[in-house]
Amino acid sequence: MNLRRLPEDIMAALRSQRGHNVLVFLAFLAVSTILWWVLALNDEDQCDVRLPVRVTNVPDTVTIISKIPDNIGVSLRTRGSQLLKLTLGRVPTAEIDFRVYRNGNAVRLTDADLKAIARQTLDGASIVVVSPDTLNLAFTTRPGQATPVEIDAVVSPGPRATLTGKPRLSADSVMVFSLNRTDNIISVTTEPIRITSLNETATRRVRIIAPPATRVVPDSIDVTFDVEPLIFKTRKVAIDPVNVPLGHKLITFPAQIEVSYMVPVSVYKSSEPRLRVVADYRSIDRSKPSRNMRIKLVDVSPTLSNVQLASDSVEYIIENL
Repeated sequence: MNLRRLPEDIMAALRSQRGHNVLVFLAFLAVSTILWWVLALNDEDQCDVRLPVRVTNVPDTVTIISKIPDNIGVSLRTRGSQLLKLTLGRVPTAEIDFRVYRNGNAVRLTDADLKAIARQTLDGASIVVVSPDTLNLAFTTRPGQATPVEIDAVVSPGPRATLTGKPRLSADSVMVFSLNRTDNIISVTTEPIRITSLNETATRRVRIIAPPATRVVPDSIDVTFDVEPLIFKTRKVAIDPVNVPLGHKLITFPAQIEVSYMVPVSVYKSSEPRLRVVADYRSIDRSKPSRNMRIKLVDVSPTLSNVQLASDSVEYIIENL
């Protein structure tokens, strides 16, 4: 194929009778498509949308207690052009004017009120159904009360890690707003946090459980769990005889025992963690001929984990002084 002659070949094909027929067909197809779109966009149709909701003109002294819905469902009938705009564009926000719908200690909207707001938001579209069909948002003018936050958490580290310190909160207290007095509310609790096999420091965003008929601000906080890796370590520890009667001396063989344990990185290079091994004179069973006695770990530092003795018994002799 000669590429230089390609444009000339195309023009020659279009000038032919067959090419003319194809052009006429395409022209009619384009016109019919445009007419179909014009008719379709002018026809009415029904669809469902969800309108974001915002309460406006709320005084600074007012705190809305009830949860404001993120959106309301609206079933509407309108022209195809508006439906296309809603489908391809940004859905407008339905604004509820606090001053207009305030009724006592609540913002109350009936089905008719919600339909009117949806109609105004959607440029006069015919509203068939709104969901929910009523809204009742309680509010208070009482100041909030600072209330401590308690954590409901069960967190376990991985086999080679350990939790260090207490969980850290982004806020150790929150403001509790209520229609009534809040003197009896001592604290609020987070939603349950359950984490297993945690191997690195992690932060979780958790909601605060608000007491009945109250609102908590902020309604969620960050909780951070600090995790450190563990390092395996061994050391010799002297065996300490205890409860030995006066006039007697308990001697163990060996006098020291090897102890292995896992220790956090931050403690590894610092001073030796607390650790004690004892041989209790009262645990000796004189009715048996064995010269072995059991030893045990006591007073172990809480920073250590997986603490184990090289042996749980040693030989002994008792000397009279």
